[in-house]
Amino acid sequence: MIRQMGRIGAAAGRLAAALGGVVLGGVVSTASAGSAAWAATVGGNKIEPHQWFAGLVNGKLDNAIVTVACPIGAKTGRALSGQTLEVTMPQVIATNFGNTGSKGRRIASLIGPSVSTSTTIVFKAYNRTVPFPTNIPVPCGGTGTVLFVPIPGSKTSAPATVTVTYGNVTAN
Repeated sequence: MIRQMGRIGAAAGRLAAALGGVVLGGVVSTASAGSAAWAATVGGNKIEPHQWFAGLVNGKLDNAIVTVACPIGAKTGRALSGQTLEVTMPQVIATNFGNTGSKGRRIASLIGPSVSTSTTIVFKAYNRTVPFPTNIPVPCGGTGTVLFVPIPGSKTSAPATVTVTYGNVTAN
């Protein structure tokens, strides 16, 4: 059901580039307060065209914490194991939610400091939790965005975003 790839697909790369070329590192999303209540899902599990969807990082729709271990003085480190990614169909739609558009049948989650070095997790179904990648560099602190992109893209598709804060557990 879920496939991990080292490089992002062409459609996801074009969409990420159109959104400023940055997957993580300071992009701000605009979710309303109380978004945790929207985590309840409706419908089936299969990803199909014309569906609204939300991305989750560690079970949160926005303002998620990603715990990172960084060497002393480093700017990047690795996410600790035990953290998760997921896509879900929400009951209520918020501004940071995506839409599969007229063609989308999969959703790619892009994680990494830039499009060129990001790791892609591809979801074919909703409500399937997968591990947050621990093999890519992520910032030791600050905020960023995890992007959830419909594949294939279309004129009517839109990505979902989850704002994350990186928390370094290693003392500097």
